[in-house]
Amino acid sequence: MNRFYYCIVLLLITLPGKAEQFAHWQGYDIHYNTFNSLLIPADVASAHGISRSRQRIITNISILKEGTPTTGLVEGYSVNLIGQLTQLEFTEVKESTGIYYLASQIVDEKDTLRFSIKIRPRGSEETFDLQYDRQYY
Repeated sequence: MNRFYYCIVLLLITLPGKAEQFAHWQGYDIHYNTFNSLLIPADVASAHGISRSRQRIITNISILKEGTPTTGLVEGYSVNLIGQLTQLEFTEVKESTGIYYLASQIVDEKDTLRFSIKIRPRGSEETFDLQYDRQYY
């Protein structure tokens, strides 16, 4: 099993209360998570061009159709409590066992972010609107 895939799976399993977040939509399972970049091992982050920092978070989106990873268009933004908008630039990471869309952003200490992400799976004419909040301490 690839080390990057192992790290992402481990993060999804071990992050308390936020790990098993997914939405079922029109036959797709859309998994999503946002976590501190320091949770990614340095060598894995380096191999995938991910910057690690206490103030940097990673948003991870994956799209599954009947359990099979699929590609799509993923775009979105986050807004903090004082209305500052951060455009998320997702990068597609293809592994032998999965496809991930990753976006990195800087957050201030003790912040709450509202995420708004549009996901259009390959072959779909419609877009899924994902919205969720995260609080950081």
